[in-house]
This record gives sequence, C-alpha cells and structure tokens, in this order.
Amino acid sequence: MITKEHLNKFEKWFAGYLRPFQEGDEELRRNTLLKKEHTRRVRDEITGLGRELGLPEEDMRIADTLALFHDIGRFEQYSRYRTFVDRDSEDHAALGVKILDQHRVLAGLEERTRELILKAISYHNRVSLPEEESPSCLFFTRLLRDADKLDIWKVVTDYYRRKDPARDRAIELGLPDTPGFSPEVGEALLQKEIVRADRLRNLNDFKLLQVGWVYGLNFPPAFERVRRRGYLDIIRRYLPTTEEIDRIFGMARDHLLAMSWSQ
Repeated sequence: MITKEHLNKFEKWFAGYLRPFQEGDEELRRNTLLKKEHTRRVRDEITGLGRELGLPEEDMRIADTLALFHDIGRFEQYSRYRTFVDRDSEDHAALGVKILDQHRVLAGLEERTRELILKAISYHNRVSLPEEESPSCLFFTRLLRDADKLDIWKVVTDYYRRKDPARDRAIELGLPDTPGFSPEVGEALLQKEIVRADRLRNLNDFKLLQVGWVYGLNFPPAFERVRRRGYLDIIRRYLPTTEEIDRIFGMARDHLLAMSWSQ
C-alpha cells in the first residue's frame, strides 16, 4: 500500500534529487526543466486517466508514484551523455531503477508494491511487454505508457507549432531535417505496427513514429484524448503530401476513432 505520507516523502526526495541538475550549466538546467515539467504533466495525465477508469484511491497513488519516478533516469542520463537517446547512452528506464535502488527511495513499501513499481518503470519504454507478467503489473505499465505518450504528443506538437525557428536537438533526438521518409517506417505503419526507434533516419521518420503510437495505446480515455486534442492533425501539417502518408494517417485516424469512447 502507498499512503499519502509515502507520496509526500517521494515528492520531497524527487525535489532534492533534482537540485544539483538544476544548478548545472545552462544546457543541463534547460533539459532538466524539460523533463521535470514532463513528469508533472504525466502525473496529471495518469491521474485523469485513472479517474475516468474509476480506479480506487490506493491504485491512484500507485499510478501517481509511477508517473513521478518513470523518468528519474533521464536527469543522470543527460548529465552524463548530453542526450536523451537511449541507444547513444544507456536505457533511461533501467538507469532509473538503479537510482531508486541506490537511494533506497522505496524502502518503506511492501515488497510486492516495491517490485511492481520497479518493474513497471523498467518496462515503460520497451517496444513490447513481457506476457508472463502479472495482470496488475501489466495494467499499471500500460496506464503509465498511455499517460507518457499523451504528454510526449503535447511536447512534440507544441514544438512543431512554435514561432521560434531555433531547433532543439534534445527533442529532435539529433536527427537530420532531410526530405522524404524511410520506406521501412512507412511499411511498418501500413501494417499498423509501432515504429522502432532504431529505424529512424530523419525528422520525418520521427514524426511518423509518433503517428504509430496510436497502435500502442491501451485505454479508451487515452484514445479519446488524442482524438479530442487533434494531435494527428497537427503532425500531418508538418509532413510531406504523398499518397502513402495520406494512407498512413487515414488508417491511424480510423483506428483512433474506433477505439475511443465516442463510439
């Protein structure tokens, strides 16, 4: 069980852990703030999803704890490597689990709850989830993944619409802004598959990967939020006009509508 007192303690630890990163150089401070604000919004997203799904308060606190700590590895990752690209540094989820263990942040929890949190964090960025896991762990991991994607959609669509032309390599994952897109990315989306990060060759691939996230969502209120906020329509404005891309977006919109609560 996670109590309100546990959650207050976790929030205080989180604030103290971030302090050295917030006192670093300008680049580190900027990207620490980026992930700190992302964490705050993912907590809001997961709370909203949980309320709509009718979760009891104890489960809501588990979900909130997951959102608070899901990207705790990002701060050390950027401090060490100056990138958020896992394949160019290390797996930020695994790093986060190490940090939580090293600082004994979850030591006051029951072993079952502690293991669930660590496993869900370690799984949240995987391409697929282990089928042999417990239903409870898979439920909370899927809930976290939906909340995480919802906010990343917000971050990238706000970025595409910005008036400032300056590029942010941390958000763009260091990808070049070249014409066209990779055939394997288009093929994956036409098969309704999630695009693997190692297939990305340019920014258009990155934007198409974000379209494919609709096939990885799990809960009706998450689908409904994507539909209502118009994330796919925004991304479409910043991609080339081709017949294949039109097909990709048509399929994604149909899937989104079919899976939302509006139907």
